[in-house]
Amino acid sequence: MYNPPSDPPPQDFTLPPGPPPRVEETAPSEPPPAYSPQTQPNQQAVEGFIDLTALSRVMGPAESIHPLDPPPECFSTSTPIRIRSHSFESFWIPSLGPNLAGGFQILYPPALFEPHGISQDDWVRFVRDLGVAARLAARGKPAIARRPGPPAILSAQRLYSSRAQTRPYDQAFVRTPLDETKALIEVWNESAFERRKLRVSLHAKQGGYQLLVEAL
Repeated sequence: MYNPPSDPPPQDFTLPPGPPPRVEETAPSEPPPAYSPQTQPNQQAVEGFIDLTALSRVMGPAESIHPLDPPPECFSTSTPIRIRSHSFESFWIPSLGPNLAGGFQILYPPALFEPHGISQDDWVRFVRDLGVAARLAARGKPAIARRPGPPAILSAQRLYSSRAQTRPYDQAFVRTPLDETKALIEVWNESAFERRKLRVSLHAKQGGYQLLVEAL
């Protein structure tokens, strides 16, 4: 004869909200993925960098600054006699926003740059002027390469006529903020950085840009 259980009936079971946990979320951590431009080279210890970004905001608007006029002092100063090759690991410097006109963080690592002969003033001017060049280019004003030619004294009528005739020619040489920024970086590489065993390059990333700084 059947005897019902003496214990109280079980409570109704309710599934927890949300999807069941994925296996990989509960599994032991996996080794890091292989090299990718977004993860390597790694940003070095923050305490090794001085954040000088605020200085770029007190040096005047872009209209009052020309990136290469006058030429930076480090273009003509001598290179340190002995510079060790590959003296530091490469690192990234991020842009301050999605557009080049917003500029970059000005992060100066004295322990890394001073042996290469790159002073704080040199680096502040370089990074600041990248944003200046992009803002000038966005207004259609050349920041780097101007068309060579001897100065001429023209009457107002001839000057207006000359500008009207050469406007289509000038427009063919208008460069984008990206073009101007890359051109300015190359000028600095050729005139100051590479002979000090240093190189900077520009790279796009999600939501903006970044500078890659490498020791040669």
